[in-house]
Amino acid sequence: MTIREKLHAILEHRPEGAATSELMGAIFAGFGSGSDLTDRIVHQLIGDDPAFIYDPEHQRWSSREGAALRVPTHDANFVVVDLETTGGAPGAGRIIEIGACRMRGPRIEATFQSLVRPSTRIPRFISAMTSISNEMVQASPPIEEVLPRFRQFLGGAVLVAHNAQFDSTFLDFEFRRIFGMGLRNPVLCTLRLARRLLPSMRRRGLDAMADHFGLSTQGRHRGLGDARMAAELLSIFLDMAAQMGVRRLDRLLELQHAGASGRRIERHVPPEVIAAIASAPGVYLMHNERGDLLYVGKARDLRRRVASYFNGGIALRAKVIELISHVWSVQTRIVRNSLEAALLEARLIRELKPPYNRMLKSSPAAYFVKVDLSDPFPRLVLTTKLSRRQGLVQLGPYVGRRSPQRTLDALGRLMRLRVCRGRLAPDPAFSPCIYGQMGRCSAPCNLSVDREAYDVQLRRALEFLRGRTAPVLSRLAAARNQAAAAMRFEQAQRCQRDLQALSTLALRDHRLSQTVMENNLIVIDGGAAYVVLGGRLACEKELDSHAAVRELIAFVADNYDRYRARIVARHELEPMLIVARWLRERKADEGRLLFLDGPFIAYEAVIAHCPHLNRAEETAMAPGSIQPRSPV
Repeated sequence: MTIREKLHAILEHRPEGAATSELMGAIFAGFGSGSDLTDRIVHQLIGDDPAFIYDPEHQRWSSREGAALRVPTHDANFVVVDLETTGGAPGAGRIIEIGACRMRGPRIEATFQSLVRPSTRIPRFISAMTSISNEMVQASPPIEEVLPRFRQFLGGAVLVAHNAQFDSTFLDFEFRRIFGMGLRNPVLCTLRLARRLLPSMRRRGLDAMADHFGLSTQGRHRGLGDARMAAELLSIFLDMAAQMGVRRLDRLLELQHAGASGRRIERHVPPEVIAAIASAPGVYLMHNERGDLLYVGKARDLRRRVASYFNGGIALRAKVIELISHVWSVQTRIVRNSLEAALLEARLIRELKPPYNRMLKSSPAAYFVKVDLSDPFPRLVLTTKLSRRQGLVQLGPYVGRRSPQRTLDALGRLMRLRVCRGRLAPDPAFSPCIYGQMGRCSAPCNLSVDREAYDVQLRRALEFLRGRTAPVLSRLAAARNQAAAAMRFEQAQRCQRDLQALSTLALRDHRLSQTVMENNLIVIDGGAAYVVLGGRLACEKELDSHAAVRELIAFVADNYDRYRARIVARHELEPMLIVARWLRERKADEGRLLFLDGPFIAYEAVIAHCPHLNRAEETAMAPGSIQPRSPV
């Protein structure tokens, strides 16, 4: 591809045009902007080419086709379309109905509707949703007869649809198959416009939009009915965009591609490539035009996660938009489960060092509560780092700082634990700080409390963080009720705030309520086992035979005590955090957990979660094994 061809391809997708510096940046990565040399180079390259137009007033370049889109939106021609199909992937003869409305600005002028006889039978669930049966389409014309009529109806208008990527992909496939040339019309997506114009709405499907704006749902899930709803929605959006100052067609087309930062989202990966990605757990690797690796990520559903980058389904930040503009291909690696995906992602990032993984690293940190038992009077400390030092209790993980910090503040106040830093040198003559004078701290600094009494206070706090929450919550609720009965409303309100802070942490779904270092369990998922001993990922094993199950049980028996006695090695910290985060965030159907009370586990307890193995084989119990707790 020549430089002129590359610039024309860029401007074809930029109806509002691009500045000289943007074109130079597309040709020469990292080229400085705003220089006279930049202007001279671009003008020399394309200044005399009739395929390009330069606007000196706004200092922007456009393709001649893009310049033709500089018309007021109330005079623009739109064709709003909705397709009913036999499934979600495009293919020959899979369209079963086309419905469309031709619009001049916000006004509907004509409609188009036709059933289409598909090349395959209509699935039962499609018939149930659309009410289109195989008998209804039996006498209808095939797509080879309907599409030429629709093409004439469409003309050179802007193609509009709600979730236009779906409809335009099917039409483009059939256009290429029947006419030998893909869909060339500009495409406008009312779903993307909804994301830009209604950022506070969480649901933006046609039903949600109809409910929000009071639109009629007559004919829902049929081609013309849905097309009419989308046309009415477009009329509303044209008015909303005009109030924002977007009154020209090229700017409206640009608006749909803007991310949360306002920057345009460039897409080089075809929709059909994304649609072909498997809906399975795994990792995805994004490459630039030269094949260089840019970014590695993990996903429970690869297709949905990769599509979220390119369809505007997430609030894209400026750096993410910059990443997408450089992505030309996406490679995926399917794995058995989400835990394996997280571990593989970490290994690939460590080995390959993709540049955007450093730039986009913004996931919330995992926080831990650290207690130094070598201190005679320990305090509760919130930290993001695990330590290898002996004598520490480290609880967690907790995602986000605010909730666990509020919990620690409330626990410290209730248990009267100290908050001051450093080691104490208790002295009866020492004057306590303001917390000690207020009664919030039991003041071990001046021996107001001895070590044994302080240990009782600390033990109650640790029991709460380990999951035994009822005593603390009951005590706090009783104090609130007593204060309210005595009309000490400020005190009652303070107790209620503490109760809410502690309850939030205690009732959080999938909370890991054990000490990280005390986690001893086996995760079984997708025919694989992950042994966690002393909080560390000790072993990953494929459970492909009964012999492998026995080897797993033998490994636990041989290593259980060794991992408990050994401090954490540096290379174990990363997988330890990954497993801890996965345990906290896992969904109910992700894996089975077998908690270990000791070095022995029943053979049958493991086999029960391996349905792929032949149950007819002898399942003798391992010598001396015991039955673990019931799996979660």
